[in-house]
Amino acid sequence: MSFSPTQKTLAILPKFTGFLSLMGSLFIFQDVVIHKRPISRVYYRIMLGLSCSDMIASTVNIFSTWPIPPDSGNFLASGTTATCTAQGFFNELGNLATPLYNASLCAYYVLIIRQAWSEDRIRVRAEPFMHAIPILIALTIAILGLPFTLYNNSGWLCWIAKYPKGCSGSECTRGVHADIFRWVHYAIIWSAIIGVTVGMYLIYLKVKSFDRREAEENNEEVARMERSKKVAIQSALFVGALYLTWSFTTVTRIYQVTTGNNSTTLLVLMAIFFPLQGFFNFLVYCRPRYLRCKSRNPNLSTRKLLWLALQPEDHTKRRGQPATREGQTPYVGREESDQRSSRDRRSITQSYYSVDNNFAKYPHNTGDDYTAINTVKAVADENDYRLPDKEKSDRAGKSDDASDADDVTKETRLKSVTEGAKVELDENSDAPDHDEEDQRAGAEHEDGGAAKEESNVQQPENNAANPENQGEEQMHDAGAST
Repeated sequence: MSFSPTQKTLAILPKFTGFLSLMGSLFIFQDVVIHKRPISRVYYRIMLGLSCSDMIASTVNIFSTWPIPPDSGNFLASGTTATCTAQGFFNELGNLATPLYNASLCAYYVLIIRQAWSEDRIRVRAEPFMHAIPILIALTIAILGLPFTLYNNSGWLCWIAKYPKGCSGSECTRGVHADIFRWVHYAIIWSAIIGVTVGMYLIYLKVKSFDRREAEENNEEVARMERSKKVAIQSALFVGALYLTWSFTTVTRIYQVTTGNNSTTLLVLMAIFFPLQGFFNFLVYCRPRYLRCKSRNPNLSTRKLLWLALQPEDHTKRRGQPATREGQTPYVGREESDQRSSRDRRSITQSYYSVDNNFAKYPHNTGDDYTAINTVKAVADENDYRLPDKEKSDRAGKSDDASDADDVTKETRLKSVTEGAKVELDENSDAPDHDEEDQRAGAEHEDGGAAKEESNVQQPENNAANPENQGEEQMHDAGAST
């Protein structure tokens, strides 16, 4: 039997594009499962579901015409009715779950950027639906196709189709209700695409409002807006991958319905782009890694940067650079203060608000340090710890001023001791503390108008004599601050 070039092209092309998609989805899968363990972020769990569904669809495309019975007249067809049914089932399962997971990913970005939901709130209130809707809808439609014998030869793979081809009504031995289920399938797909489009429009409006407010906000708020813009770009790229995957498929189906014929050009474009969503997702997923590697290694070539972006993030370093010491992060181009693994970073709001519960009862005073104080570890993106150059210089100036003030304080104390002064200076006497003054005023009022000078002299002595009271006061202050 002779086959036309179009038949050969439609049978072979999906094998290559499907393989690229499978490799891209496998990369995301292994990166999340192996290198992101435990999978604590909602984003990675959604990407895991998206990759799993796309791996199913990509495998179906790799097989292309192999599972189709040979009497269908397709190139390389060598299957049976059972293999065609199995391919059609997994085809429907994967190709329904994938765009629905794209919609879940877009919903996640909307909640993060527009609604400003926290990760914990999304995890509790939204994430169950983000997984349940794609899985349940895809499974339900795919299973319903089995008793209705919907899965038959539909061109270059098995899907929802009538058998024999071109039959109608009682002439069909299989897939009598194929037209109804096809419209249900497209209704679900197009609903997901419309939902993603609406979500992206809402994100665009929010980012546009950031541009208007940017000049009026402080540096911290501007930095947060910039991070939101970067997240919005990443979301738009994932949506673009969805559009590229389904645009030619949608146009092909509309052309078939309106004209009753097939366009060879549209079919070839469909065979190229339809199986590639996993590969597109892989490119978007690796994009932030590539940009980080490029910023840390500006002198490396594009080929080497691409290779670095494919490595686990704990191992990306410049070739030829000596190995770092244990406990240091091997990223290149960080400031000295940033040479710590993001997994082991301490929270900015540490120490003072993270005192051990036993500290109030059993304080261990060793000079000026309290060994009962614990710190809070928080996983954060390194960019959250980077400060604008202007803010860095301002903080550096403040630290210099503080150092000068400390030097003046030490000189004053030394002078007072040398001159035989009997007055003890408080460590914080150089800068007025309005909260401390209010507390002293309240203490004077409670003591019946005791003299201010006596309270200033006796209060440090009492605290030094009774460290337990001092620990209780710090715990009280920390609780009041929080």
